[in-house]
Amino acid sequence: MAKALGEGPLTEATAQAVRVSRQRTLAVPVEASIPGVLGPLTQSGPGPALVLSGDPTDAAAVRVRITKSGPQGVGRFRVSISGTAAGAQVVPRFGTELAIPSRKAAEVTGTRDLSRLAYAKSAVIRGDKDLGASGLYGPGGLLDGKSIEAKIHGGEVSCVLEAPKDGATLLAQLSNAFAACVFSLDVGARLVWTSKAIGKAATIELLGGSALGVLGLVVGLKQGEAGDLDGTTVDLQEDTGDAQSIKFDDPPADPAAVVAAIGKANNVAASLVAPASKLRLVSKTIGEGSSLTILGGSAIELLGLPKAAAKGREADHKIPGVGVTIQFPAAAFVKDTEYAFVCNAPGFAIEAVIEAIDKLVHVKADFRLLHVVGELADAAETRALAEALDTKIAELEALKRPIVAILGAPLGETDEALAEAFEGFVSRRVCVCARGAWLRGGTLQGSFLRSQSWAAAYKAAALRFSSDLGNHDDGPLKEVDALPVDEGLATVKLRAARFTVMDTSGGNVYFARGLTMADERSRYRDLNVARVMIEAYLAAQPVLDNEINNDPPLNEDGTLETNTAGAIDRAVTNALANSLMPDHASAVRARVIRTDNVFETNLLRARMTVVPRGQIYGVSAELGPGLLTDNEEEGG
Repeated sequence: MAKALGEGPLTEATAQAVRVSRQRTLAVPVEASIPGVLGPLTQSGPGPALVLSGDPTDAAAVRVRITKSGPQGVGRFRVSISGTAAGAQVVPRFGTELAIPSRKAAEVTGTRDLSRLAYAKSAVIRGDKDLGASGLYGPGGLLDGKSIEAKIHGGEVSCVLEAPKDGATLLAQLSNAFAACVFSLDVGARLVWTSKAIGKAATIELLGGSALGVLGLVVGLKQGEAGDLDGTTVDLQEDTGDAQSIKFDDPPADPAAVVAAIGKANNVAASLVAPASKLRLVSKTIGEGSSLTILGGSAIELLGLPKAAAKGREADHKIPGVGVTIQFPAAAFVKDTEYAFVCNAPGFAIEAVIEAIDKLVHVKADFRLLHVVGELADAAETRALAEALDTKIAELEALKRPIVAILGAPLGETDEALAEAFEGFVSRRVCVCARGAWLRGGTLQGSFLRSQSWAAAYKAAALRFSSDLGNHDDGPLKEVDALPVDEGLATVKLRAARFTVMDTSGGNVYFARGLTMADERSRYRDLNVARVMIEAYLAAQPVLDNEINNDPPLNEDGTLETNTAGAIDRAVTNALANSLMPDHASAVRARVIRTDNVFETNLLRARMTVVPRGQIYGVSAELGPGLLTDNEEEGG
């Protein structure tokens, strides 16, 4: 999910919604109209200041604690972006201890073991005579005055042996005459003649001479072997300089030769990474100004080099989940010093939310609940969003697509400002949640201060739609770790202003009640009742739609014939019963209006009634001392 949606509130809310509700969930990103904002950095303790960069992708209170004193590469630190419950309180949750990073140069490392490549080899001629035999050496010996004629890499060379006194002297005279070659004796004292050059261009051709027979050599041509990299190229660019091409014109004999050849590039160092002999290229520039790009070339696949660009970096650490990077200056940090700053999530426009709904409708997505994950700047903008949603959902109802929307008020807004801003606003289509709660993360670990609307959306999706958000039989809100403000203890009672808020009971957190912004006197004030009626509509509508262009029999006054009206009554009532009873409603009834003149109006009207399950807002009982008697009235 994080890979598909990126970092931010939408990812976190969607991940947790799926986890809690186990329901199909649609996530629609909206374009951020206001970038995330970084709050000021505060520091508690000695040491250098951190440098912050980046636009926050989510809201978080970030803390960085130095856990080991020292400079870059030596000191260590931990980061907290979330909290963890400690009784009724929430304390920072610090992650894994990390080393304070050092400045880095751009580098690219290959994936191939260079020792496994085939490398160019020398031309080699081997004699078959034992050169340790007697009579070969000294004046008058079999080798004295003998000649050799050869071509080395195409150039003719000859020599005459001058009474070599032993094998070592023989090898010295041959090396002196044929300087482009190396001579040695193997374990059987036979001559090994090897060209210094390697590759197919290295040749030793014996033309003749009186020494050949004595040395166990024969006339003929020996050629070196080509390697995988011979003549191939690597094209690269370091920093903003010109593109460079390294060509293996001199065939490399081993991985070290490959390193030496590439190390000739300007401002680039090459090395082998042990133990697998993988090639590593590093820019000699350090920090953000360092870059290294592998452009291509015929050798990059053999060397396992990616066709990619690498950048150097300062001594920085990107904090996962919030899109902010902290940079550590070149100085000594002090243990237990703590840095803190706040990340504010990006903002969005009301128009973007309406466009997202249009997208869902366009692709014919099936959904009943709409949760607007982010919060707007203040109470006035939140009311404007609620009004826009009410208007949009009314349009959807005309398209036979009724839904209910859940949104949250800004966490920084006061209760008084919220109650004042929403005074006079009435809507059965919108549920507005106030205040925040410490909720567990979706893809991130720990607790985050989120709008209570998140938990409302989770529960509304997870449990039966006819159950009130505050139904204690459903159990407490397990994903809530702590509640900053309890509605039961608050000075301003937002439930009375039709907001959905949380309170505590028996040490557990519940919603005080699930409300829409409908008038307090309306049955639609209860969110669960509004949702039951949506399901009733969706159950009955197809049955009624089936009557379009139908031609039922009529009475003489144009009203429906009794049997036909009864059949329609039963079809709609059965559809309602099958969808709602017994889990969501106590009784249902549908009845066609029998007095309408269908002949004149061409209109079929029906009235449907759904009796929701009862809802208890309070409990009252009398308690007192006394004696029990057999005829004591119930409730006494």
